[in-house]
Amino acid sequence: MSRNRFLPMEYVWLVTAVTVWNTLCFVLPDFFDNPADGWKGVLTITFYVSALAVGQFAIAAFLSVSRYVAAVSLPLYAVLGAVLAYYRVAFHATVNPVLVDATLHTNPGTVAGVISWQLAVWVILQFAVSLLWVRWRWRIGRIPCPWAVSLVSVGVFALWFWGNGRLHKSAGQRFPVHVIRSVAEYAALQRTRNLPRELPDVQTVCPPDSLDIVMIIGEAARADHLSLNGYGRQTCPRLSGRANVVSLPHIRSQHTHTASSVPHILTPADSLSPEKAYSMHSFISCLSRQGYRTAWLSNQDYGRTYSDFIYEADTVVFPNASKTVFVFHPWYDLDLLPPLKGLLLQQTGAHRLYVMHAIGSHWYYNNHVPDGCELFLPTVINRVITQNDSISVINSYDNTIVSMDQFVDSVISLFSERNAVVFYLSDHGESLGEDGNWLHAAGAEETKCPAALVWYSDRYAQLFPDKVAALEANHTKRYRTDYLFHSLLSAAGLRVVGADAENDLFCQRDE
Repeated sequence: MSRNRFLPMEYVWLVTAVTVWNTLCFVLPDFFDNPADGWKGVLTITFYVSALAVGQFAIAAFLSVSRYVAAVSLPLYAVLGAVLAYYRVAFHATVNPVLVDATLHTNPGTVAGVISWQLAVWVILQFAVSLLWVRWRWRIGRIPCPWAVSLVSVGVFALWFWGNGRLHKSAGQRFPVHVIRSVAEYAALQRTRNLPRELPDVQTVCPPDSLDIVMIIGEAARADHLSLNGYGRQTCPRLSGRANVVSLPHIRSQHTHTASSVPHILTPADSLSPEKAYSMHSFISCLSRQGYRTAWLSNQDYGRTYSDFIYEADTVVFPNASKTVFVFHPWYDLDLLPPLKGLLLQQTGAHRLYVMHAIGSHWYYNNHVPDGCELFLPTVINRVITQNDSISVINSYDNTIVSMDQFVDSVISLFSERNAVVFYLSDHGESLGEDGNWLHAAGAEETKCPAALVWYSDRYAQLFPDKVAALEANHTKRYRTDYLFHSLLSAAGLRVVGADAENDLFCQRDE
């Protein structure tokens, strides 16, 4: 047993060996979806992996201070890391609150379906290697000043994790930090999901005998990049050729980031009463009270500020529950179509509401553009947006609008023979280099101009010609996103008691 005042070199070598092994096995797989582009790409990936290894070193040092702690923690760490790394590579699955929820509520048959002999071999290998670490640590014996070593390890980890903003964001999405963060976010969502809310006072005006309403919440699509609104590029080839599509070019968003914008859109909140986004139920509950079967199909995550509204729906579907915007791999809104088709066949009832939350034009743009939608070249090649030239950024962004056009048109096709109305409204716009601004959430003017449109079926037009005429007359007028709540209810033959027609697209108003 060592009695000197300094750390035994054998302990340092053990921690270094564990760090290198864990970094290669549990961290590096996160970068398999990001192939290096030239020597700069290799250097970038090498830098990030090396920087993330510092955190692994601090964790390994902390877990190895006590040989008794190491005997338990190192095998558990290895097995958990092995499982997550395997699913990251084999299924492009990443831990997030949605996946935590899906894991906790899935059935044993589904779990058995994703267990393979390859996974078993990989986990056994990692467990065996961890036993070698434990044996090595046991041979070293007690190290001097264990509490000091523990404190230094924690301090190094804290400085590493919070010392740099970009590294902090990356580390928060990597093993093991993303496990802790996702479980904590999931627990927080459960606490906020059932907060008391007031139901808007809605009255029936002229409800149809049957009706399908679809609300597509877009992401970061700006109005002036739709060819429907006069953009110089043909970004909406399908919708431009479809009848009954009414674009709304002059919509203004109250917020420029999803967390605040979505609750505002779903509720009767407005610029005078923004608090209603957090004290009122959404139009989902309003329609449920009127006998609608409701469903929420999401291609994004929960979002703590709007998770309540998701579970107002009778059915909730997350077809891409394992994906996150911080880990780059293909992620298409067209994946929402199969579950939507399934619900159309399964759900009974004359009145149905489908809310679809799209990933749309969220950065990294290329990941959301399926084959056949890349009309504009060249596209971006670097995940750091400012490292690309403006032409390639705009090309990639416009390709996401083409993808949106394909997705929305495909949704409309499913309802073309029914009495139906489809709403599309992006949560906000996007900066594409104007005044040095990129992406969104900074409050730039262009991020306050979201894309919006409405489609109605021929059958709906026959039943409600006055509503359609009002929609056609109002579509060039200026509205805030407040219009969505009132217009969607109006399309269903309902209205909020005491509300005027100012925010109703389906009601003629004078100016």
